[in-house]
Amino acid sequence: MTLPRAAPRSTADRYPLLVLGLTASVATVGATIFAISPLLADIAASFGIAPARAGRMVGVYGLAMAVMAPTIGLLARRLPRARVIVAGLVLFALVWIAAASTRRFDALLAFTLLAGAATGAVIPAAYAYAGDLSSFEHRGQVMGRIVSGWSIAILVVVPLMAIASQAIGWQFAFAGLAAAALASAALLALAPRPPPGAGAGEAAVLAVGPSLRRVVSHRPTVVVLLVNAIDMGAFYALYAFLGSELRRVNDWGAAPAGFTIAAYGVGLLIVTMNGRLIDRVGKTRSAVLSLAALGVVLACLPWLVGTPTLLVAGVFAWGCVQGAFFTAITSLATEQIPQLRGVVTAMLSGSTYLGVTLFSPVAVLLYERIGFAAVGAFSAASCVAAAALLAWPGSRVGSVEARAPAADG
Repeated sequence: MTLPRAAPRSTADRYPLLVLGLTASVATVGATIFAISPLLADIAASFGIAPARAGRMVGVYGLAMAVMAPTIGLLARRLPRARVIVAGLVLFALVWIAAASTRRFDALLAFTLLAGAATGAVIPAAYAYAGDLSSFEHRGQVMGRIVSGWSIAILVVVPLMAIASQAIGWQFAFAGLAAAALASAALLALAPRPPPGAGAGEAAVLAVGPSLRRVVSHRPTVVVLLVNAIDMGAFYALYAFLGSELRRVNDWGAAPAGFTIAAYGVGLLIVTMNGRLIDRVGKTRSAVLSLAALGVVLACLPWLVGTPTLLVAGVFAWGCVQGAFFTAITSLATEQIPQLRGVVTAMLSGSTYLGVTLFSPVAVLLYERIGFAAVGAFSAASCVAAAALLAWPGSRVGSVEARAPAADG
């Protein structure tokens, strides 16, 4: 009797430590943007400044990401991705170690700027590496594993930093984050990985050709970047005020609000760890359906704030559909111009913070003049518009799924 031949394992499956290292890298540097906000009161108190001034750290970090991610992506396109990620993690760690010992807030802002630049190197390179390790047919599964690092950041890293800040000081919280970055760098440096040309994408990184001009003139890539900017702008517009609104309406402290928002991380983790479902449905279709679902969820969330049980369910659903969208759109970004994968993913990260920068003033105006429900309606309408743009046949984003998938590894 002849036994059926087992299907060959993908490149990603053959290098589990490498995938684990990429996931840990995203979790470590991705925690920063979420961790700064809960620690602002402690940081402000240690420098004797108003919390509003300490809040400039968030803006500085986001600006550095928006500017440096595409810049580093262009400058580092000839370098092996693993080297870029390890270097970024080491810089990230050294910066936060230095930041923990500074006694001047202006110096802390400068260190925050450098940390944002390091993050701008790590995140896009990690996404591009995920693309290198898998065929487009199975990319949702691999990308989902790495994108799950954001869930780990929300559910594990940020709460641990908050506890450390309360118990022993914010300086030790960031020192712990630095230690996690160094551990991730060591794991990546030591993990076996495919040789150049064997599925690791190093040859693609070294490829010479037009970069920025080709990206901005490629319609499907521009649509992917624009849709991502709209979605992430809509996300942060609502997320920025959700905690405050929860505390105001329910007369809660920080802990209950934090646990409610954690439901988002649970939903995000469940979906991203099951990215193979996105492969089956199709990346473009998954992204369009997720954006349409976000239109419903974001419109409803403000009306559930006063009913905690329903709100937890709504926030969980938000995490699920946002996880599906982000896994799908990141997978799509990695395949539009495969020879410039690192540049495109870098610009994808930049588009995230560009969206936040553009949407935030509108959200603040709506929140102050009309209320939280108006912010939800604005975010929902934006996601529906993004779904229409992505589904538009002229965008040609979906054409990538009509190509014959390359074999893994």
